[in-house]
Amino acid sequence: MDPEATAAELAAVAYYNAGQDCTAPTRFLVHHRRYDAFVAAFAAAAHALRTGPPGDPAADYGPLNSAAQRASVQALLSRLPDHAEVVTGGTAPGRPGWFHSPTVVAGVRQSDEIVQEEIFGPVVTVQPFTDEAEALRLANGVRFGLAASVWTADHARAMRATRALHTGIVWVNTHGTTVSEMPLGGVKHSGYGSDLSLAGLLDYTQVKHVML
Repeated sequence: MDPEATAAELAAVAYYNAGQDCTAPTRFLVHHRRYDAFVAAFAAAAHALRTGPPGDPAADYGPLNSAAQRASVQALLSRLPDHAEVVTGGTAPGRPGWFHSPTVVAGVRQSDEIVQEEIFGPVVTVQPFTDEAEALRLANGVRFGLAASVWTADHARAMRATRALHTGIVWVNTHGTTVSEMPLGGVKHSGYGSDLSLAGLLDYTQVKHVML
């Protein structure tokens, strides 16, 4: 996949609603040969975004939902280990309101707090991987499992990844598209059950088994 085109598509959904979306892409795993190019492209796409109030036509996304949530995001960033690098953003604009700049953190490791915990803010981390097995290990190596996306031109690899990822939703070469005919739900600490589709309706039914 082209790093610049992929970065532009992901930036549009990563910072939607200031990252306050349960299926927002927040951890990016990139093959080491494409890592530097992707980080540069994604940081440029993120830096071009603007946060502002709903009445600002130039704003790409709005504020965080409370002072406490912005403080939580800032606290995570303040506790970054020395090996992590804030490539762009990392600050709160000096204006009234709970706004936060689009932020990209590179050089993180799997055990880092910012990788293991949900952020719910306009912050994205980027990790390199060397092969498919490592990518899947890193992707599954957290306690959450709501949504993931696979970006590749290799159909066989995409199908292997969709089977191996421990998430309730997997998109291929897109992210965040939902339709009422498909279930929306997660695994592990992302919860039990599904919304939307027949799967969501079945939670409101009682099953009776009759055998003659």
